[in-house]
Amino acid sequence: MKSILIALVLFIPTTSWAQSQWIKLGEGTARWGLFKLYDARLFAPPERSSENLLSDDTPLKLELCYARRLTVENFVDGANHVLAKQPLTPTLQQAVDQLHLAYRPVEKGDCYILHYQPEEGTRLVLNQQTLTTVDTAGFKAVYFGIWLGDQPLSTHLKASLLENL
Repeated sequence: MKSILIALVLFIPTTSWAQSQWIKLGEGTARWGLFKLYDARLFAPPERSSENLLSDDTPLKLELCYARRLTVENFVDGANHVLAKQPLTPTLQQAVDQLHLAYRPVEKGDCYILHYQPEEGTRLVLNQQTLTTVDTAGFKAVYFGIWLGDQPLSTHLKASLLENL
């Protein structure tokens, strides 16, 4: 019996273990004027630092839960507002386009998750359904940079998301 338990422990997938080890770095609310758009929460593993947060070696998860209906165009326009400030290689632009094509409109209460795992890439998940996975090197820093980069959508939201870092 003991050898069966040991065998079961050895075959538990490491991603399951890694997923249970998330620490919430912070949370905040995104607004457009007076209107609340979404609540955001950022998660990372315990062994992270501000220097490696956007590197391809660090898992990262950003959860966005919406307070109102938004269209695909709203998502793409918001992302492009920030992405236009940085030059993208053709490969990174294709990766951005792939993710943008996967967006779906949301209703109040829907949640998107951007979930990055090294060697797997960035998954775009809507209400627990994976819509696409982008595995292009450097994409994580570009896309999570919309919220966490040097010129984010909102400096206030960025500060809230990184509150416990």
